[in-house]
Amino acid sequence: MNNLIEQLQQVPDYRHIRGRRHELWLVLFLILLGAMTGYWGYRPLEDFTRVHRQSLIELLNLDVTINFPSYSTFRRVLKTVDFQPLTDLFNNWASVFVPPIPGERLAIDGKGIHYT
Repeated sequence: MNNLIEQLQQVPDYRHIRGRRHELWLVLFLILLGAMTGYWGYRPLEDFTRVHRQSLIELLNLDVTINFPSYSTFRRVLKTVDFQPLTDLFNNWASVFVPPIPGERLAIDGKGIHYT
């Protein structure tokens, strides 16, 4: 399990066929990559794709005419995706590259954690 994109491509697309303008794996990958580089929120994720457009096209070997998701697409996906399987998938992938150290503690901001 060393290719995050291959793992994301295994996530079932729950969206109605008419609403699929972008592959789900691509939207999820952009959300993860954007979040890891400080782009939090729907509009910042859209900004991320605009700022890094050429690099993303080259990295992902995408067609140069691609339209990246809009902020509303990021919003819909983030509001409806089941985060537990996505979190498990990402954590399993990340643990291969950054294995946890026994006894290591991580500092997190508890105000940012919200479970509904």
